[in-house]
Amino acid sequence: MLQVLSSDIPVPHVPQLLGRLTGLSQESAERLLEQMQARGLLSLVEKPLPVAAGALEKVLPELLAPLGENKVMLADQQGFALANSGFGAEEAEAVAGMAGDLMALGDRHQRLIDTHLELSGCSWALVNAVGQSELGFWVLCVGREKFVLVIEGMPYLNRQPFVDLASLLIRRYLDT
Repeated sequence: MLQVLSSDIPVPHVPQLLGRLTGLSQESAERLLEQMQARGLLSLVEKPLPVAAGALEKVLPELLAPLGENKVMLADQQGFALANSGFGAEEAEAVAGMAGDLMALGDRHQRLIDTHLELSGCSWALVNAVGQSELGFWVLCVGREKFVLVIEGMPYLNRQPFVDLASLLIRRYLDT
């Protein structure tokens, strides 16, 4: 998946290429592709979609807006807002700081979460009385870098802009 997301050009579905990208036999690679499609992790399209490109400060706000119903922000692990859609400047700074703190909290308690509680995941949320997320914090790990995607209200992470965001971050930060 990283091979596909880190490509600067659309990757066509060519069975021989699939085997080389995955390092699997042709049969195993095709089976993996079918499983990923069945789970909704991957879809094949007739016409290749353009690969998101450009300066991060210009592209990120456009990619973030469709990921939530209200406010969306991308912060780094130090708690700095890299880009946002809908948050005011002061609010973005405060929420980004909280995102950095939550990431540090998760890092400090990772062993408890993984081993003792047997929970997988590193995302956090402020929930309402019925357990619905009002403000969600999703940790995105790209190489040695960590980011927090903050979404107020309903997240829409099953959309193309999320794939574009992941691809953009992978191409920019994977080798750093």
